[in-house]
Amino acid sequence: MENLSLKMRLSKKDSVLDLGCGEGSVTLPIAKKVANLTAIDSSEKMLELLKEKCEKKEIANVNIIQGDLEEIKVEDVGKHDIVLSSRSFNGISNVKDTIANINKIATKYVYITLFGPNNWNFQKKFYKSIKKEYHELAPYHYLVNILIEMGIYPNVENLEIQSNRTYDSVHEAMNLGKWNLDNFSDDEKIKLRSYLKEKLRVNKEGKLENPEDKADWVLIWWKIT
Repeated sequence: MENLSLKMRLSKKDSVLDLGCGEGSVTLPIAKKVANLTAIDSSEKMLELLKEKCEKKEIANVNIIQGDLEEIKVEDVGKHDIVLSSRSFNGISNVKDTIANINKIATKYVYITLFGPNNWNFQKKFYKSIKKEYHELAPYHYLVNILIEMGIYPNVENLEIQSNRTYDSVHEAMNLGKWNLDNFSDDEKIKLRSYLKEKLRVNKEGKLENPEDKADWVLIWWKIT
């Protein structure tokens, strides 16, 4: 995602470790600006999509590894100039140890983005419509407080993303819309498909979108000293 890559201090000589890379929406713009990038995610499906995108865009400097960001250590991946974890920290439990491991890997900077307070309005309305309990993720200032406790005083910035999330199809919206489908019954999945068909509209580019389905990201970053 270009907005994030513009905020990062990147050079053509840098090596980047991208933890929780997903299908590569952030990974690929950054890979074009650095020497090499190691992309790690726990989802085999997301990594398959990332690999397909790399091949389609002829991006050859991305090394793809399946793994859990909470378990990655410097012994596993070596040192990298920059460590990035975009939209993956909201749900982890072992925050302090993960941050300690990341600080051992990074030699220049660490960048973390988390979902902001207005991120899930679209999803919350669907949960409410089927009377399903919605479990809130930990707020971004929870991580900020932990970092300060660890003696790390980060920079904090709202990325002010203006565009809506877009999808090629309802099927893609279900799979890439962070719905946690494993927690849905078959009946709930049918209701979700109907909800998306009703709420998503075709934009000028021929993509599906909804004005309430807008990303709300907070960037937290610090320099390694």
